[in-house]
Amino acid sequence: MNLRLLRQTTCLSVYHDLTNDWLYLDWQGEITLPLVQQACLELAACYLERPYARVLNSNEQVTGVSWSIAAWLVSDFLPYMALAGIEHVAWVYSSSLRGYNMAATVLHWLPGSLITSFDTVAEAATWLAHTRTEQPQSYLIPQRTPATQAKLAQEVAALHQRIATQQLRRHTV
Repeated sequence: MNLRLLRQTTCLSVYHDLTNDWLYLDWQGEITLPLVQQACLELAACYLERPYARVLNSNEQVTGVSWSIAAWLVSDFLPYMALAGIEHVAWVYSSSLRGYNMAATVLHWLPGSLITSFDTVAEAATWLAHTRTEQPQSYLIPQRTPATQAKLAQEVAALHQRIATQQLRRHTV
């Protein structure tokens, strides 16, 4: 992989794999709902800049996870994958039991989704490499229609507002 760092948070590093033209998401540490929400806002910002059809999502370095993350991902974040232009996600399980169970729960709650699970990054990368339908021209950046871009921007703004409201409620309770 030839990785270029795009964004980084406490629990997530977002890279563009220049060789394979996919996003590589490297989650690490003990992740909580507020940390995941902030990380997902950074990830959404990457998609506002340009579409990425394929994602390698690694949870290998996740040591612990809050159960509230699964429900939030399924209801507030992952349903917008197609709008963002995502066609395939290779999700690498965490070696921690709680992390593994959270990912398995997300996949169970999203039947027929674009996500396929793996035990290692190597397996996921091999599978994801075979999902490419054609070799992209290195000088062409994938585009989306202006209407789709506007809808995505609207959804990201709404996501930002929902997260801000939830965080405000957490601090006032």
